[in-house]
Amino acid sequence: MKNTLELFTLRRKILQKGQVLIVPVVATALFIGFMYSMAPIGVTGSFLLSAAFLYFVCVFISMTLNGKENDVFEETLMMHCDSPLNYYASREMLLITQCFGYTLILTVFPSVLYLLRGSMFIRPIGIKDVILGGLYIFLSGLCGMATGDFFHPRFLQRRKDGILGALTVSVLTICKEGLIEHFMPLVALNFVLPPFLDGFKLVGSSDIFELRGMVLIYLHMVIYTVVVTCLKVWVLEKKKFRY
Repeated sequence: MKNTLELFTLRRKILQKGQVLIVPVVATALFIGFMYSMAPIGVTGSFLLSAAFLYFVCVFISMTLNGKENDVFEETLMMHCDSPLNYYASREMLLITQCFGYTLILTVFPSVLYLLRGSMFIRPIGIKDVILGGLYIFLSGLCGMATGDFFHPRFLQRRKDGILGALTVSVLTICKEGLIEHFMPLVALNFVLPPFLDGFKLVGSSDIFELRGMVLIYLHMVIYTVVVTCLKVWVLEKKKFRY
């Protein structure tokens, strides 16, 4: 565990010295400023839109980070690991902490805004909304991290191939409902694609989070993230470096 934390600390310091987070930070500020500038604001809608936004932000962050990985530096880290598990755990911890940070911002902001100007929302924001909405945002971000990091340059050497892969997955997720309506066998897409938009279908126009349905979506998100992450680690172990 100590070895993992040391590797994580090193990765975090390198990230802070770079310019990777400039675009996500600016994009998040613009998103919040735009979405919460117009009243009335839907409670569930604000959380669901934030979740969709964070998915794409996390795809960008993970692809930017893995695109900047240096094979020599990564191999040096691998050599100083007590086990490969520590190496990969430190990578995932960096992604998870980034996701958590943006989740905190996107969850706390509407809560504070409601306390200051509750009249801007179409109904009161309860603790249940904050918990269910915040968890949805976080897991949606993890889906984005897993998706973006899966298309790693080590096994997709051309950068545009990785970008195209991540875009294809994301576009299919957005379009899957329409595709399924026209060709029912494509219902399988519901199981293999990240469910970061499923909350919109569940909530509809009710503006209420239904607990059982949200838990099922959370479970799907967790399974998707774990499976994609495990596949990524397995592939990276098979093809460790690009030379």
